[in-house]
Amino acid sequence: ITDTGFVDIPDSISIAGCYALSAVDSAGNESAFRDTLCTDNCPTYELPNVFTPNGDLINDLFRPFPYRSILGVSLTIYDRWGGVVFTTTDPAVRWNGDNSSTGTTCDDGVYYYVCTVNEIRLEGIRSRTLKGFIHIFSSKSNGKTN
Repeated sequence: ITDTGFVDIPDSISIAGCYALSAVDSAGNESAFRDTLCTDNCPTYELPNVFTPNGDLINDLFRPFPYRSILGVSLTIYDRWGGVVFTTTDPAVRWNGDNSSTGTTCDDGVYYYVCTVNEIRLEGIRSRTLKGFIHIFSSKSNGKTN
């Protein structure tokens, strides 16, 4: 047979699994599986500590960079008094700096987050918790005085 084949799943967020080789002859007979190899994902999920939601289309959204092999997250962002200003389960986050309860823009300053990240691993879903802070700089001023 002159044809070889490879099956790829491009829309998959995971490559974790066990893979094996087999051959099929022209009569459709398939050989036993050989060379089984198991591989795991290398999940990555990092959150920045600053963003500038000032409408200049540069760094206007709080979002992870980079991320891969993540099934989902549970992210809660708090103000300095412990009030919840934003929550999401979307791994892409895309927070624009608005308080989701009041609809108002959050003031410049430091906010805190707790994020449970659900990573896709060979043995199943593994959760880990990230805790940190975000500094919002939303003023359209560049700090210079006229």
